[in-house]
Amino acid sequence: MQRRLSASDVDDIGDAYVRGSSIDQLARSYGVNRTTIIKHLDNQGVPRRRVVRKMTDALVAEAAAKYRDGRSIATVADEFNVDSRTLGREFRKAGVPIRPRRGWAY
Repeated sequence: MQRRLSASDVDDIGDAYVRGSSIDQLARSYGVNRTTIIKHLDNQGVPRRRVVRKMTDALVAEAAAKYRDGRSIATVADEFNVDSRTLGREFRKAGVPIRPRRGWAY
C-alpha cells in the first residue's frame, strides 16, 4: 500500500534533508521509497548533495582481506563504519567475489 505524505511531512522532509538527513534515512522514517523523497526534494527545489564515495581503494582492499578471512559483509561494514550495501557495491566494483548468505537457497 502506498503512503501519502501530508504537506507538513513534505516540508519537514525538505528541512530535515537540508539539516543533514540522508535520503535513505528519510525514506525509512516516513515509510516511503527513496524515489518519493527525491521527487519531493526536487519539487521543493532543494538542491541534492553530491554523492561522495565513502571508501578509498585502499580501504576496500583492507575490507576485502577481512571478508576473505571469513568475516561477514555486515561485520566488516560495521568495522569500516559504512552500510553493508555500500561495502557490497564496493566489492562488486572491485571484483571481490561475494559469498551467498548462509541459510539462503539459490
